[in-house]
Amino acid sequence: MQHATPTASPDFDFGRHPFDLLTADQRAALAGALDIALYPREAVILCREEPTDSLFVVLRGTVQERRGGDVAALHGPGDRFGLQALYGSAGGDGAGARRFVAVEECVCHLIPRAALEALAAENPAFGTAILGDFAQRMRDLAAERSNREMAALTMARIRQAYLHPPLFVEAAASLREAAEAMRQNRASSVLVRGADGQTGILTGTDLRDLVVLDGRPVTDPVGPLARYGLLTLDRDDLLFNALVLMTKHAVRRVVVTENGAVVGLLGQSDLLAVLSNHSQVIGVQVEHATGPDDLRRASRSIVELIRTLHATGVKVSFIADLVTELNRRIFRKLFELLAPPELLANSCLIVMGSEGRGEQLLKTDQDNGLILRDGFDCPDLPRIAAEFTRHLVEFGYPPCPGNIMLSNPEWTRPLAGYKDAIFSWIHRPDEAAQMNLAIFYDAAPVAGDATLLQDAKDYLLGRLQDNQMFFTQFARPTLSFDTPSGLFAALFDRRRGEPVDIKKAGIFPIVHGVRALALEKHRAETNTVERIQVLAELGALDRKMAGDLVEAFTILSTIRLKARVDLPEPGSEEGAELAIDNLVYPDRLGKLDHDQFKDCLALVKSFKELIAHHFRLNH
Repeated sequence: MQHATPTASPDFDFGRHPFDLLTADQRAALAGALDIALYPREAVILCREEPTDSLFVVLRGTVQERRGGDVAALHGPGDRFGLQALYGSAGGDGAGARRFVAVEECVCHLIPRAALEALAAENPAFGTAILGDFAQRMRDLAAERSNREMAALTMARIRQAYLHPPLFVEAAASLREAAEAMRQNRASSVLVRGADGQTGILTGTDLRDLVVLDGRPVTDPVGPLARYGLLTLDRDDLLFNALVLMTKHAVRRVVVTENGAVVGLLGQSDLLAVLSNHSQVIGVQVEHATGPDDLRRASRSIVELIRTLHATGVKVSFIADLVTELNRRIFRKLFELLAPPELLANSCLIVMGSEGRGEQLLKTDQDNGLILRDGFDCPDLPRIAAEFTRHLVEFGYPPCPGNIMLSNPEWTRPLAGYKDAIFSWIHRPDEAAQMNLAIFYDAAPVAGDATLLQDAKDYLLGRLQDNQMFFTQFARPTLSFDTPSGLFAALFDRRRGEPVDIKKAGIFPIVHGVRALALEKHRAETNTVERIQVLAELGALDRKMAGDLVEAFTILSTIRLKARVDLPEPGSEEGAELAIDNLVYPDRLGKLDHDQFKDCLALVKSFKELIAHHFRLNH
């Protein structure tokens, strides 16, 4: 801690809470005990590594609470800091240790520990208020420690988990010989060396189904019966990547290689043994769900999973991949629980918007629908659709303000009805039609017969013509919202910090501008980054612009997640009255995020100019 320059003591502001709880005599006692100190610009007032005997109250100036190179918080006149150093652990946390630094010349009142404790004992309400603040900081510290522990797990490599030794049999080996090899080696699977050099797998479950259920002779060779095209990961890959792969493909093991050679198998149970105390078991909970209540509990765990992964530094694209798979598994399982087999066989459950693009993070409005096979009738469908929507609301997925949900008959209709709607959206476009077309263009199948959606998408792309007026109208919403500039000059001036809607200003223009270019090229991809990459390959986007857009989209998505990750979950008891917004306060961003945010918005403005020129939006 830097030594301060003592100065004369101006009057202490007793009007601020919790000092307004003190009596006249207590205020006089505190005034007599106060010290005051002057700190020059960039002075380190306090380090977490150093204990202190005083609580700091800012009188004039601004103090930054820094963690590493980032600004974690700002403290202005009337704000207090130093309770954790006063009462908590003084140990630092390496490169992430916090320091309190004067942004400009600062004056602070110092309340000695003895005076603070005497007032807390004499005035319980004051003591509760002061120590309540401290308790919250202690909870924050505990969360940080938990996150660091989780980081070690999330960043763990596959080589740190137990690998089952590979057990090989030749393709000519019989089912009996494969079963005997499993028994002798206490293995649950064998790897099969195929005649063409491929490696396949045969599991104990496969053996049971082939012999007991299908009645195959145990003398049959395993080669033609093994499953090939194995999912493989390198031994130095992250355990998290193995989790994503298992979740995405609904498998319980992956083959692990090293220098191209198979070295073992990583089982789901072994992976979860490493991650057993965390919410990554959501996929298993969904798989074994027997009713909506089980799914509701699994769904509620997703927000905590996102918070944990984000806090440990996992890239937002990886989080989106995992959350997309978990959400879709929840939707699929719920539909399978509610729908009779004949409905499942004759329909396709779809998700649209950000969920369809695979870019959903924290839960936002529902965007889903159902495509029915032409001629199929389900008398109980209105009740099933209403139940599906109601349960998702209970799971924390808010209703769509535009009513794009299963419970709306306009989004639960036969394939021919969807084609009629698509025809109307293309040939008789208005603002609502353009929105519907954009949302449907992003659709992805979740449950049922995926060919129904493919048929509808083929019809959509087949109806498109080289109609400049249509694409001009479709692309126009890219320019609907202003992308601000010039708001960063007073970044840390809290009096002038104005919020920015990051979705409208940055994310939406990228998503819709790229969507318009992809639709013009009749592309079937739905994910924004995949669309950008394909457009670059086709020459529809300059490769440098494409690379910059991918980076900007990732950065903006990360900043958006940071701004929202600590909000209560929508639909939860604590978040029931909280409307989700996309506001980011530039004055609360650390320097790195601030600079990146500014650069991203500048790029978005350039991209909007490109879209305006390409689609002749200014003509």
